[in-house]
Amino acid sequence: MAGDVVWTEEQRGKVYSTRARVNPDHLTEGLGRGPCWLAAVPPFDAAGCFAEARDKSRHDAFRGWEYAVHQVEKGARHAAPSMAALGLRAAALYRSGERPDVLDLDVEVAIAELQMQATWDAVPFWLAAEGVVWTLRAMLRLHELAHNEHKVHYDPRWQWSGTWLIETTAHASFQVAECDSSWQLLRGVLAVADEADHRAARAVAAAAFDAAPMPVKAALSFVFPDEREWADRAAEDCLAQGGGGDKVVRMLVTTAGVDWGERLVERQPGCLDEATLLTLLAREGAGAAPVLDAAMRHARGNNERLVFARHLAMIRTRDAAERLAAWQGNRRLAPLIEDYFRQAPHLEPSPSGASEPRIPAEDATAAALTELFEEYRTWYREHWVPKLLGDKGWEEEELDAEAWLDEEGWLDPTGDLSPVSEDDIAVLEARFGPLPADYRAFLRVIGTGTLLQPMEAMPGAALEPTTQNFIHPADIPGAHTVYTRWLHDGWHEENAGVADMTRMMPVMGHDGYANFALLSLQHEGDDRVHVWYHDEEPDRMDDGIPFMEFLRRMLDSARQEDPFPNGI
Repeated sequence: MAGDVVWTEEQRGKVYSTRARVNPDHLTEGLGRGPCWLAAVPPFDAAGCFAEARDKSRHDAFRGWEYAVHQVEKGARHAAPSMAALGLRAAALYRSGERPDVLDLDVEVAIAELQMQATWDAVPFWLAAEGVVWTLRAMLRLHELAHNEHKVHYDPRWQWSGTWLIETTAHASFQVAECDSSWQLLRGVLAVADEADHRAARAVAAAAFDAAPMPVKAALSFVFPDEREWADRAAEDCLAQGGGGDKVVRMLVTTAGVDWGERLVERQPGCLDEATLLTLLAREGAGAAPVLDAAMRHARGNNERLVFARHLAMIRTRDAAERLAAWQGNRRLAPLIEDYFRQAPHLEPSPSGASEPRIPAEDATAAALTELFEEYRTWYREHWVPKLLGDKGWEEEELDAEAWLDEEGWLDPTGDLSPVSEDDIAVLEARFGPLPADYRAFLRVIGTGTLLQPMEAMPGAALEPTTQNFIHPADIPGAHTVYTRWLHDGWHEENAGVADMTRMMPVMGHDGYANFALLSLQHEGDDRVHVWYHDEEPDRMDDGIPFMEFLRRMLDSARQEDPFPNGI
C-alpha cells in the first residue's frame, strides 16, 4: 500500500482483495460468518457448508425454511407450467436435505429465488460444491430468474412473493447486484483462484457484461477489480440513470476511476462505508483525496463528514493537507485537523493559503441565529451532558463514558450541523421557488444535519438524546415526495382556501421521515412553519408560526425534554 498513506493493521484487514494485493483477512475475518462461510474458503468443505446453510436458512423468522417450501408447493398449482415444474423440483430437493454430486444450476438458483435459502448461505455452498466459475454463472442466472414474470409463491397478501431475494436473515433485496455480501465473497475467492479458474470466470463475466443492466455491471466490475474499463462504463451508466442503490455505488467507488468516484459520491455521499473507503485508499493512495474531499463537501452533516475526514487524514501529502485545512473553522472537525498538523507540521499551509470562511458575514438575522443555537449548545453541555455521564450503564459496561459520548457526537448537540453552499440552495430554489429570507439565512449560517435534544429515558433503558434532522437541500425533494404520498383522499378539498399542501416544503424531520416541520411557501416570503404528524393527521392545517419563532419554541421545548411537542 502506498507510502504516503498511514495505515493501522486493523485498517489493512478491512481492504477488499485483488489478485495483486490479496488480503487474507478479507475472507477469514472480514467476511467470516461461521462454519458455512468459512467452508467456502479454500480448502472447501461442501458437506459441512450445506448442513450449516440448511440449518440457518429462513423465509420467516418464526416459521423457518419449511414455510417457504410449503408455499412453493402450494403456489405451484397457480404458476406457469415451466416455473411450477422448476419450483416443485427445487422444493423436493431442499426438503430431502441432500444434494446430488453434480448440482443442477436452475434448480439451485430456484431454491434461492423462491426464498427457500438465503443467498448468504447458497453462495458459500455453491462455491464449496462447484467452484467459483459455476457460482458466477448461478448469480447471473439468479438475476434472470428473479426478474421473471411468473410468481410461484402462493400468498395473496404479498404482492411481491417470489421476487424478493433473501440475502440474510435480516435483509432482502429486489436486485441480485445488491446481495453485496455474496459479491464480496466472490471477489475474495477470485483473488486467490488459480489462473485457469480466474480466466474462465472472467470469460463468463465478459460474455454477460454488455447486455447486463447497470447494477449487474457494477457487481461484475467489483469482483473483477482490475477491469477498470468495465467499472467506468458502469459508473457512466449509473450517473446517466440518476444514481443507483447505495450498495451499487459502493462497489463502483472501489473500482471506477477517481473522476467517476468524485461524481458518484457528490450524488450519494452517505452510502460509503469503511471497507469502501479503505479499499479506495489502498488502490489510489494519495490519489483518493479528491473523492474523499467530495464526500466531505457533500456530506449531510458533520458526523458523516467526520468519517470522511478521518480517512482523508490518513493521506500525508500537501494536497490532502490543504483540503483538510479548508475545514479548520468547523468545530466538529477541528480536533482531528489539529491532531493531523501536530503529527505532520511540515504540511500545514500558511495562514494566507487557507480557504475563505464558509459562513458569510453576519447580519442581524445571522447574529440572532448564531446566538440562539449557541445558547442552546451551552445549556445542553451544562445540564444534559452531566446526566448522560452520570448514567449507571457506563459503569456496568466498564466504558469510558466521556470518550464514548465524544465518539458518538453526543457531547455537542449542534456538532453535526453544517452550513449549506449557495449551489445547493440554488438547486432547491429551482424546484420550490425563492426561499424566505430567514430560512435562507439559517441554511447559510446554521445549516443542515442532526440536532441533538434531551429525551427522558424509557424504564430500564439507557439515557440517550433524541434527534431532529434539518434536511439537506439535496434530500428535500425526496422528503417532499414521502410527505405528499401521505395526504389522504379529500385532503385538498377539506383545506381549499387554507393551504396548497403540495407547495409546502419539509425542512425538518423527527423519527426519520415520520413527522415533519413544513415551510408553508404559499406565496413569496411565506416562512410560516406547520408541524405534520403523519400518524395524527389533523383535519385542517393550522395557521403556522414564523420560522424564527418555530426555532425558538423548538429549542425551548427541548430544554423541557419534549422534542417535538403538539401545539408547537
